[in-house]
This record gives sequence, C-alpha cells and structure tokens, in this order.
Amino acid sequence: MAKDQLRDFHLFAMESALPFGMGIINKAKTGGLKKIIDVFRLKDPFSAFQDEGANSAKIVRDKIDQLIPGLGHPVVSVDVSVEDNYADSEINDQDSLVSTLNRIDGQLDQLRHYLRNDLKNLDN
Repeated sequence: MAKDQLRDFHLFAMESALPFGMGIINKAKTGGLKKIIDVFRLKDPFSAFQDEGANSAKIVRDKIDQLIPGLGHPVVSVDVSVEDNYADSEINDQDSLVSTLNRIDGQLDQLRHYLRNDLKNLDN
C-alpha cells in the first residue's frame, strides 16, 4: 500500500507538479511577478501553468532519466485482461495463418523474380 502511494506521488510530481512549477518559473523569467499574478486571475491557472511548463518539464524529466532511468519518466501500471474465446477462433486462426503464409510466399516469389531481372540487367 505504501509503495503504491509513493508511486502515485512520484507520478503526480513528474506529470503535474513539475510542469506547474516549470510554468511558474517560465512566467517569472519572461515577465516577472506581474505575469504570474495575471495567470492566477485566469479561470484555470493550474492548467495554464502546466501548459506553459510542459516543454521545460519534459527536458527536466529527460535529464533526470539520464541520471537514473525511470525516475524522470515513471512507469505507469496498467491492468490487462484477456478473454478466452476458443470456440471457432482456433479454426479461423489456423486458416488465417495459412492464408497469410501463402500471401507471404507469393510476395517472396515476386521479390525473387524482380531480383533475378535486376541481376540480369546489371550483367548486360
């Protein structure tokens, strides 16, 4: 449980807090305190700062990843589920595989034909 909370906090820090902070820094560099205050007067200042700092945050995450891989761009866990449908799919899969292999074989024959013709043209 504590490990999940730490992972979630790390993800929040890298994906939300870092761009927000970089956005504030970028606004401070370009216009000082007045531009920062102007953004806080917007309807959604959090998103505005995140958008402003997205590129800078990516650069910082890339540099962190160079030092310790996975720290700057944290791995996001996903849930994967697979449904087992074996009724008619096995037969269809085998037919599909055979037709795909036949198509590949035909394309290889065409490629061999083209290569032979190209070699004959080179010899002339």
